[in-house]
Amino acid sequence: MSDSPAPSPAKSGIDAPAARPLPTGTVTFLFTDIEGSTRLIQELGDAYRQLLNEHRALLDEAIARYGGSVIGTEGDAVFAAFSDAASAVMASVDAQRALADHAWPEGHAIRVRMGVHAGEVTLVGGDYVGLTLHRVARITAAGHGGQVLLSDAARALAGADLPAGVELRDLGEHRLRDLTHPERLFQAVIPGLPSSFPALRTLEARPNNLPVEPTTFVGRTEIETARRLLAGTRLLTLTGPGGTGKTRLALQLGAEMLDEFRDGVFFVPLDTVTDPELVPSTIDHALGVEVGNSQPLDRLIEHLRDRQTLLILDNFEQVVDAGQAIARLMREAPNLKVVATSRILLRIYGEQEFSVPPLGLPRATDRIRAEEAMESEAVRLFIERGLAANPAFQLTDENAPAVAEIVTRLDGLPLAIELAAARLRILPVETLRTRLDERLAILTGGPRDLPARQQTLRGAIDWSHDLLDQPDRRLFERFAVFSGGACLSQAEGICGPASEVGRDILDGLASLAEQSLVRGVPPSESEPRFAMLATIREYALEQLDTAGEADVLRSRHAETYLAVAEGAAAYLTGKEAGRWLDRLALDHDNLRAAFDWAVNEGRAETALRLVSALWRFWQIRGHLFEATERAASALRMDGVSELPTPIRTRALGAAGSIAYWRGDFGLTHANYEAALAAARESGDRHALAEALYNFGFAAVGDATDGTAIYKAGRPYLEEALALFRELGDERGIAGALWALAIAEGVMREFDSARTHFEESLALSRKLGDEFGVGWANHMLGMFEVNLGRPDPGEPFLREALETFTRSNDLSGILILLLDFALLAAARGETDRQWRLAGAASALQASTGLDLVNVPIGEWSWEIPKLPEDDEEAVRRWREGQELSVDDAVAYALGGAPREEAVGTTA
Repeated sequence: MSDSPAPSPAKSGIDAPAARPLPTGTVTFLFTDIEGSTRLIQELGDAYRQLLNEHRALLDEAIARYGGSVIGTEGDAVFAAFSDAASAVMASVDAQRALADHAWPEGHAIRVRMGVHAGEVTLVGGDYVGLTLHRVARITAAGHGGQVLLSDAARALAGADLPAGVELRDLGEHRLRDLTHPERLFQAVIPGLPSSFPALRTLEARPNNLPVEPTTFVGRTEIETARRLLAGTRLLTLTGPGGTGKTRLALQLGAEMLDEFRDGVFFVPLDTVTDPELVPSTIDHALGVEVGNSQPLDRLIEHLRDRQTLLILDNFEQVVDAGQAIARLMREAPNLKVVATSRILLRIYGEQEFSVPPLGLPRATDRIRAEEAMESEAVRLFIERGLAANPAFQLTDENAPAVAEIVTRLDGLPLAIELAAARLRILPVETLRTRLDERLAILTGGPRDLPARQQTLRGAIDWSHDLLDQPDRRLFERFAVFSGGACLSQAEGICGPASEVGRDILDGLASLAEQSLVRGVPPSESEPRFAMLATIREYALEQLDTAGEADVLRSRHAETYLAVAEGAAAYLTGKEAGRWLDRLALDHDNLRAAFDWAVNEGRAETALRLVSALWRFWQIRGHLFEATERAASALRMDGVSELPTPIRTRALGAAGSIAYWRGDFGLTHANYEAALAAARESGDRHALAEALYNFGFAAVGDATDGTAIYKAGRPYLEEALALFRELGDERGIAGALWALAIAEGVMREFDSARTHFEESLALSRKLGDEFGVGWANHMLGMFEVNLGRPDPGEPFLREALETFTRSNDLSGILILLLDFALLAAARGETDRQWRLAGAASALQASTGLDLVNVPIGEWSWEIPKLPEDDEEAVRRWREGQELSVDDAVAYALGGAPREEAVGTTA
């Protein structure tokens, strides 16, 4: 490593399985890293790797000799765990002797610093969790090459069981750079090796007033980014909304960069200062500068002019007019650097902004395991703070989905996560998850010694809200009506004109972004897009309700997103289907909010129109569980029977289609039958053709005999085809040909079925209907496979899967994964068959697509039944279930399964 402090391995990064079971309970850790590695890399180039490997071999041998387990490596750092402290100390002594005796190239000896610490930890999968890990990393970072440092806990546990001749020298108490309580440190004095070293790299090494923090710092990525940015600027401003951890990041940055500032690092809290004129005197006071009769700024300049100092100015947003004083101070004190935390920029020359992001979130899935969840910084923070609140708490595969959902719903905000984790003193994690619907109500009870604004999440947001001017406050409240963000044009249409808000909407959103209350997100179709964190939005919605404007804004919102849904509906199966589907996915939360408002307000027409416009999106993108509930709730609303017939016809058809893809043929039959009756009543020939086509798939309500369904439905499909031809509706013709071909195949009229599938494919290609191309290829491919000709069928299946993948059509991908499983079975490729069937079953469970289990004679696409007594088949099935959708598609198309994705190679 470089000379910077050793990283905290909350996620250990294991290179290989440990040779023995990892110890639990009270564990002693040995951490090591190379001093001056940056210099060695520069001097040796590629030859450094050989030295690194030799050093690793010496350490591994010493660790193994005394029963330790290497739990991880990172760069040139090595992390090892021991069941007892004496063994860890003996391993460190042997390792230092081996390193000293080794024949290194002249002038390039490897010098390793080592730290030993013991404490309680929790083992999650292959990862240790607990404050002990952070502590030992900081102990190691305090030392020098060739030095072994022990904590008081490690010394006490090792007792007299030390290697012959080795003594422990008491170095006294030191504040480590994790900013927590002081640690009493001891040095292992090893006979024959150097025993004198420079002063420890602790907070005492340089002047500072950095406060003691009650908890460790979590956020490796952010600290590394902040260090890099500060190296290239003299003014770094950390921005972000309340609760993102700006202050904690600034303090940790100061602690870790202490060595680079000869004259110290000083923290200047400005949370109680409201007059910009008082900022210089506040800094003077923090530095211990006597002002006397001088002007505070002049005296401060005089004091800092020749000093190499870092100032941390916390909560600068309420005294932002003092920016010019800071600019003058920096001009006249050329070795000064400043880190400011603020919701808004200081707007002075040379300022570098770092918008502090929320902590990294876990992958969105309800099947996440504990080990995978621990890769998320947000989860690691929750676990560490949860253990502090309730030492009996454990992260398991069973509760990992609940923890992942909690930190995700809290937007990865450190303050919110810490407040939630504190609730584990009294609430089980599953209860905490269910109670998070009222985030601001439950996230209270922070440490009493923190400022009031940091004791609750509401306080942190109040702090920001109170500093807004009236137009910004009005826009902040109105923008909360959006769920998941909005494009500029939507914000302008819904929040109101500038005359109503008090300022131009774009300027207002830019102002709110500067004040960290909204954030810019990737634009939609080159249009600016903004979003609020959910926790901030909840607060803003309360303010909107208080202002009495919620009803008007929600009505505008519903009208806007109904237009969005209906405008996209016609394009969800064409050449640009992927773009339009992505467009709806981007605003799915807004569409949900619009639907919920319509149902709650009794707006039956709006609710039914949304179901009619969105059902295909829900089906393609795997939201069929949700679609089923929404369709049912809309059709149950009062006043549905009084709505215009065309609205009812489309909604009943949409509800029938949702039920069809869910495999509920009784409900499909009922809805399609009602839609057909309504279409006949309306006299709309196009609506009638659509209704006839739909009813052809569910002319009987019994799903146990698919053959009977298609036999009964064939006359309706033929009538629909004739009507589509009369109307000149080529898209309708292509669909009706495809459906009629299925009925013909079921009735073993294979020549006619093939002809109609081919006609449907050709017409879909002509129209640029990707949806039709995919499904026609699917049927032609399985036509060949079911007739015992897998090789001619594969090109059709390949094109179908590639087509569905382009638009991320999860229903289509699921069916094609199953197609490829059946193709593999036809070829006797059992490993591929069961992996693909496993992948299909996992996707089926997440999307709600049950149509695949409907038997239709020789045309069945039922997921093969897993032979539970076949261990190899079960293993391959489970491997397939672990594949991501992208990996499953790649595997189906001929790729080998990635070892890290499925746990083995083919």
